[in-house]
Amino acid sequence: MAREYRYADAVRLLGGDDPAVRALDTVLGAATLGLWDLIDAKGELIRVGNDLLGRWRDWRAGKEWRGRTDRIEAAHTILVLTAFFEALDGIALPFSAGELRMSKSEQVTLLRGVDLGSPVCPSPQLPFEEAKSVILVRYERLRGALRSFAEGLSLWERLQEHQREWVFDSSLATAAIRRYEDGYRRLAMDVPEFGFWSAMVEHQATRARLTDLERLLDGLAPARAQDAKLAALSKLHQAALRRPVAETGDVPAGLALPSLGDAYVTPRFRSGRPERAEDPSQEAWWSEREVRDGLPRFLAGYLTSPEAGRTPLMVLGQPGAGKSVLTKVLAARLPADFVPVRVPLRDVAAGADVQEQIEQAVYQLSGERLQWPDLARAADGALPVVILDGFDELLQATGVRQSDYLVRVARFQQRELDAGRAVAVIVTSRTAVADRVDYPEGSLVTRLEPFDLEEIEQWLEVWNHANAAYFDEAGLRPLSMEVARAQRNLAEQPLLLLMLALYDAYGNALRRNLADRIGEAELYERLMRAFAERELEKSHPRERIPALVEKELLLLGIVAFAMFNRGRQWATAAEVDADLEALRLSARRPTSLATPLTSGEQAFGRFFFVHQAQATRDGGEILQTYEFLHATFGEFLIARLIGRLLDDMLVQESRLVVEEVSDGLLGTLLSWSTLSTRPPVITFLRESADPAWRGLATRLFALADLRDQLAHPAYRPWTAGPARRNAYYSANLLKVALACDPARLLWSRVRPGHEDAFTEWRRFALLWRSQLANEEWDSLTRVVRVMSVAGSADLELALDTGSTWDVTPMDTSWIPPPDAGAYLRARQGVLFSFLPHETLFLHALEPVLGAALSWNGGRSLLREILEILVLRGPNADGRARSYLALAEYVHYLSDHVITDAVIRAIAGDMATLRENEAAEVVDEVSRGSIAGQRLMSRILRLNSR
Repeated sequence: MAREYRYADAVRLLGGDDPAVRALDTVLGAATLGLWDLIDAKGELIRVGNDLLGRWRDWRAGKEWRGRTDRIEAAHTILVLTAFFEALDGIALPFSAGELRMSKSEQVTLLRGVDLGSPVCPSPQLPFEEAKSVILVRYERLRGALRSFAEGLSLWERLQEHQREWVFDSSLATAAIRRYEDGYRRLAMDVPEFGFWSAMVEHQATRARLTDLERLLDGLAPARAQDAKLAALSKLHQAALRRPVAETGDVPAGLALPSLGDAYVTPRFRSGRPERAEDPSQEAWWSEREVRDGLPRFLAGYLTSPEAGRTPLMVLGQPGAGKSVLTKVLAARLPADFVPVRVPLRDVAAGADVQEQIEQAVYQLSGERLQWPDLARAADGALPVVILDGFDELLQATGVRQSDYLVRVARFQQRELDAGRAVAVIVTSRTAVADRVDYPEGSLVTRLEPFDLEEIEQWLEVWNHANAAYFDEAGLRPLSMEVARAQRNLAEQPLLLLMLALYDAYGNALRRNLADRIGEAELYERLMRAFAERELEKSHPRERIPALVEKELLLLGIVAFAMFNRGRQWATAAEVDADLEALRLSARRPTSLATPLTSGEQAFGRFFFVHQAQATRDGGEILQTYEFLHATFGEFLIARLIGRLLDDMLVQESRLVVEEVSDGLLGTLLSWSTLSTRPPVITFLRESADPAWRGLATRLFALADLRDQLAHPAYRPWTAGPARRNAYYSANLLKVALACDPARLLWSRVRPGHEDAFTEWRRFALLWRSQLANEEWDSLTRVVRVMSVAGSADLELALDTGSTWDVTPMDTSWIPPPDAGAYLRARQGVLFSFLPHETLFLHALEPVLGAALSWNGGRSLLREILEILVLRGPNADGRARSYLALAEYVHYLSDHVITDAVIRAIAGDMATLRENEAAEVVDEVSRGSIAGQRLMSRILRLNSR
């Protein structure tokens, strides 16, 4: 947290003259501070404050970052208190000077518990408007203390009521906050830091670029002669701006990759400060924070605030969102007042402490051994900015939680601050792992947002300008916004936008796809095949390419399943190799005299759209994990592999006479996780399905009971027994069958020759309920819609990939009328099974039904209540009989049995009737008995409210 200065301390830090400081110490340091003391001293306080604030050139000067920020923070304290004293000076009090010089017997301590300091400055953590609110609260406390003190004086008693009302009323705090805002705005014109902290700084365009960061920060401190080694580091960071925007060899001859400096587009962002137990990995947490422009101004505010030297800034984003690119540009753009040190965490020892990781990164970048204390001293007052890029890679590759990593970073910062070597730290990570870290108090978290249309267009302008000559020579059209917008779910991630641009650079392939009106599944198929073909053509004859491409995509499908079946969006290299080995798909091929690549390394190494995370153990061992740059790549590959396996089995069936088709690989892959947790998989299946798949899937469903074990028993993403594997496989086969044909599926066709459809369906539903995880069960009940068939003892099944729960009226026509013990049996079954959903519903009925059962005649009443709440009489006459039967028991039962909940239920039930029918019910029940009159009276009173 930022430090708070006492007023006299702030004056002293800013160089207030000795007589003024002594006078303030005498007044503010007194054992008792009376009202007259403060009013008498306010003129001196205002004079000293305005004098110091006007000498901003003096106290803002200095090349040392920490000393400069300390003085600026102290100036804010003086501004806050001076504004209050000026507002106080404008009040005409109904006291004379003589009356205020009270006797010693009336001296009491003023402002007990109220600090004459200031709250923290506005900052990226505390926007200006929020800071004003905090300061206003401080002003109100000061005002309240003054009034309470005045009310304790003997002279208060002689004041008239209208005089008392305006003595130190709320207008004092309001006037003070206006003066504070005016003073802050004046300082923001002269002191850049005040402008950064409040966003009161001019900018040339609506969408600022990161080049503006250099302009904003340049010249904050006097020019300095940079140490030779640090100057070399800066040059190496700046060299990254001249390199291509991405490292890829998959570029047609003549095509130019723009430089990083030209192509980088500054994204929008959100920011927030997570409190304890909050989870920044969740979209719900970020949805409460506004999307903001002006990342350069935000970073300038952070790097010039005292907070930068005390707690790290975490930058989050999706794979391909540009986190690492941001760190490269930031390291290259920071001016000489800062010393950037970029640390790619994938390249340094994962188990080393922060200082060792910094020193290793400096050596890898520059080739020089430079110890951290020497580097910090060589900064000569400039602020070192350590950029730790890829915290998620440490987590994924090592498998170690590393939850205290940011805490250790903050401890490192505090140690350096205490040693007089302040250092700012920025850490990047994927958003998905943001829940696996403990955040130090006051930590600021920022998330990079996907590109909007304006940012996509800005990127395309650079791309098309850099390749205008290539397009002309090849007879191609530039990549237009219309084409890019059609693939916005990919184009909004910078790296995937580059992938689309490279794909379109081969014969305007993306434009042709748009003209062909192909679906998303076909687009992904063409994208992946195109990249695989171009990579394989470098080392294989043309005639072998189609078969090799199919094999490559098969391997990638297995990799996608490695992630899916482990419930993650990533998998380690060791897990991928183990899966390929277990499925008998592994093959090591020599790659010269070096260690041969594994099948997993080959599968990932060829593809632009795969992100490879890596960490280095202390012994030099490289640990790797893999992740698709966009989740839908993996989901498409899962659907694609399911489709290919189904096609192969259909071919097998056409050739077999006696033997049954083998579902070995499909059954193995679909026995560990449910497809409904990834709705895009089902969408891809629907788009590319062959109607013949439905018949095959239902036949496989019928054979699922006969499967004793997996065809590939060594394939075990996690530990699960036969019952659980059968539950996953059967549930997935059902979803595949439903996805293959838009027509509804009769359950009797899935399970022909078995018991009645309701009993058979219930057996499978309970199997799935018992074996699937809660979120998987919930996803299954959302995706598969089950309906009874009117006039038939059968069920209809359909697929519903919508995101909303089914709230259609409940069909209870198939339920037999409940007997006296129906509720008790249901209740016992729910309690025995610990079923959360059923318990929730029974809990709502418990007060009514439990009380009814406690009476001898309650079993009959129970039946009537169930008819009202569940079955509902078929017409007005039936409802009237039910209500009248219920009313008859009012005379015998305690009043609390017919609770307001029951009255509301009956009223809600009556609301479904037409007006004439409802009136008929009221008349009939009221005529039936006095109890009926009372019941209807309560319902009518409820409706009248």
